[in-house]
Amino acid sequence: MAAADAAIRIHRFGSQTPLTTKNELFAVWERMLPFRGHARAREVIEFADTRAESPLESVSRLLIHQAGFPPPTLQLALSDVDGLIGEVDFAWPELGVVGEADGELKYLDAALRSGRSAEQVVIDEKYREDRIRALGYRVVRWGWRETMRPRLLVARLSAAGLPSHSKR
Repeated sequence: MAAADAAIRIHRFGSQTPLTTKNELFAVWERMLPFRGHARAREVIEFADTRAESPLESVSRLLIHQAGFPPPTLQLALSDVDGLIGEVDFAWPELGVVGEADGELKYLDAALRSGRSAEQVVIDEKYREDRIRALGYRVVRWGWRETMRPRLLVARLSAAGLPSHSKR
C-alpha cells in the first residue's frame, strides 16, 4: 500500500511530480495478467491515494478501512480566526474527529524541523492541536507503535468516537 501511494503521490507545492499515475499502474497490471496475486494487486491500485504523505499514513488508512471505520478525508485544510492552521492527516468532519499519524522523525530529524529544536516542534504541535480543538474537533494521535498493533489503533479511534462497522 505504501509503495503504491508513494508512486502516485502528488506532492504539495509541486515540489516533485508523481512517479506514475493510477491509470499507468492499471495498464501495467493488465499487461502482466495473468499473474499470482493479481486480484490483490488490483485492490491495492484501486485503494491507492495521491494524498498519502508517508508510509505511516498509507498503512493507517488501510487499517482504518479494514477495521470498518468510515473513510476519512485526507489532508483536510483547517483555518480559524488567526488564519490557516494547516492540513490534518485524517478527518471525519461530520463526526468532529481529526486523526494525526506522526512518526518520530518529524521531531528527531533536523532536516524535517526547519531549523527548530525538537522542543520547539513539540510546542508548535501543541499550539496547533489547541487551535484544532478550539474548532470543536476531538484529536487522536498515533504512530508506528499503534499501527503495528492494529488493536491499539482501533481502540484509539473508537475512543475518539468513530463508529466501526467491522465484524472483526
